[in-house]
Parts: sequence; structure tokens; C-alpha cells
Amino acid sequence: MTDSLVEMRNLTKHFPLTRPLQHILSGVPQEAIHAVDGVSLNVRRHEALGLIGESGSGKTTLGWLVARLHDPTAGTIRFDGADVTSLRGKDLRKLRRKVQVVFQDPVGSLDPRLRVWQIVGEPLQAHGGLNRAELRDRVAELLGLVGLPSGSLDQYPHEFSGGGRQRLSLARALSVNPALVVLDEPTSALDVAVQAQILNRLVSLQRELGLSYLLITHNVAAVRYVADRVAVMYLGKLAELGRVRDVLERPYHPYTKALLAALPSPDPSRRRGRYRISGEIPTLIHPPPGCRFAARCPFAVDRCRTEEPPLRYLEGVDRWVACHRAEELIDVRPEQLIETLPPSAPAGGEASPSAIEG
Repeated sequence: MTDSLVEMRNLTKHFPLTRPLQHILSGVPQEAIHAVDGVSLNVRRHEALGLIGESGSGKTTLGWLVARLHDPTAGTIRFDGADVTSLRGKDLRKLRRKVQVVFQDPVGSLDPRLRVWQIVGEPLQAHGGLNRAELRDRVAELLGLVGLPSGSLDQYPHEFSGGGRQRLSLARALSVNPALVVLDEPTSALDVAVQAQILNRLVSLQRELGLSYLLITHNVAAVRYVADRVAVMYLGKLAELGRVRDVLERPYHPYTKALLAALPSPDPSRRRGRYRISGEIPTLIHPPPGCRFAARCPFAVDRCRTEEPPLRYLEGVDRWVACHRAEELIDVRPEQLIETLPPSAPAGGEASPSAIEG
């Protein structure tokens, strides 16, 4: 049996843009946003895989493709060895029991008109097999599992804090005993103390229930704490993939180096800096022909702008990287991408990566 629970091969998702009537009549080709472009990635059994990158890099779209909330434009998805790319009807319904999603916004994903036992028990009702008393008992058990009091069965979502609502979302996802949980920015709307509580709960649940996670986040600290491996995405492509500690301590790809250089430092004596990442971010409607990071990369050469780098395996370091010059740049540290500023100067940078929480 393969070690992979989920296997994605050349997975692609393009979102067609609406064309004006005159373009349709004149035969102007329809354009599309290239949200995910030829990604090959796997999630192993009982593994937490982190997925990081700037906003708009395609992280959430990739997660929704895995959960089959989007239909892929091209490529394949295999779950537990079976091709689930084109499932419909009852077959897709069966997959829903195995793959669940915890959404970024717990307020928007919880129906304010329903009580807790109805919200958490909704997937169980959808799949049938329990009467009302059994359903309430199961929901009370799930609430205890995520650290909420069983006496809150008849409360409404607005009666909970942000962390409590996220725990409700997690309980609902776990209700049907999934093998994989897609966590889409599960801590982004929470304060630091509550984030730590949620992350601790995720780690303990994974060990207790043998879950696999696809953790989509901007929070590098969360990935460091929860994930086993991390994949870095940029404009719909994978830039780097490897063990969390290896990638975060010794990144190979210039984009990963830039992300880590953008992290705030907990050391107040560290001098602030400005990122040497300049240039325009390419459009996802007309992606450039070479490396998508070449326009902003301080190490780009002519080959980078004309030849797309494949995601290749680097022997001896157990790392996948999509960069022509990865071996040459291995000793360039993230802090070398920073130029120091006078203490009175504002922090920030020119065309810097979007804020990445530390």
C-alpha cells in the first residue's frame, strides 16, 4: 500500500473570465485566471502538510480542489489509491465522509439560525443513520473532543468567542471520522493565546485520531509547530517542498528566502530592514513564460525569464525545488535579502511579500 493518502498530479484550475458580448461576437478568445497550474503534490497518511505563500498564490484553491469543492480544469487527484478527479453523485458523497474542510471564517461557515447540536451534527444527518437522541449524544462527545462543554448543545454560534466558533467548525469536520482535514487559515482571525490553544488541540487530535492535515496558512509559526512537511506556493506553482525544519532553516528557493526575510523578529535588538524584492507581480491571466518569480528575484538570469524551472528533487537533502540556480544559492541566507534602515525609518519594503505572521 502506498504511503500517500492524497496524490495530485499536474493539478490545474483556471477560472474563466466573463467576456463582453462584443468579444464573443468577434471571436476574441476567453481569458482565464491561472489559479493553480500543474501542481504535483502528495499528502502522506497521518501527516500534517503545511501550504504557505502570499495571498493569491493558489493555496486555498488547491485545498478546495483536494476536497472536490472545485472541479479541476486538468490533472488528477487520487485518494487512498482511487481516482476521485471526476466523481459525481453518490460516489462524491462517499468522498465527503473522508475529506472535510475547516474554513477560514467560522462566522460565515456556521449557520446563525441553528443550534450547536444541529450545526455539528449536520454532516451526520446528511449521511443518515442516527436518530435525534443518538445525534445529540454524538455531538456532545465531539464537543468534549475539541474542548467545548457538552452543555452547550442548545446554544447558538453568536454565544461563542472566535476560538469557540473555530472549535465548533473543527467538531463538525470530525463528526464523520474523516481521514483528511483541510484546514484553511484556521487561526487567522484569532488572537495569539487562542491560536496556541487551537494549534495544541489540532496536534493532539491528529495523534489521537490518526488524521492527515492539509494546513493552508500565512502563519509560518503554525506550520513550524503543526506540520511535518511544508510546500511553498507562488502564483499557482510549487516553489519548494521539504521537511519543515529543513525548509525554514535552510531555504533553497529565492522566494522562500524572501518569505522568511519578511518575518518579524521577536528580538527587539534586531535592526529592521527593507526587502530587496522589486519588480511587478505578474498577472495570473497572462503568466510569464519562464519562472514566475523571475520578475522579482534578485538572482534571476536570462534563463529564468525564458525557461520554466521544473520541480526537481535534490539528492542528499530530501528537497524539491523549482529553481534553475538552487544549488548556487544554497548559502544565501534570508537575512541577506534585507538592507538595514535607520532606526527612525518606517518598516516595510518595495513590492515586498505580503505580511507573513511569525
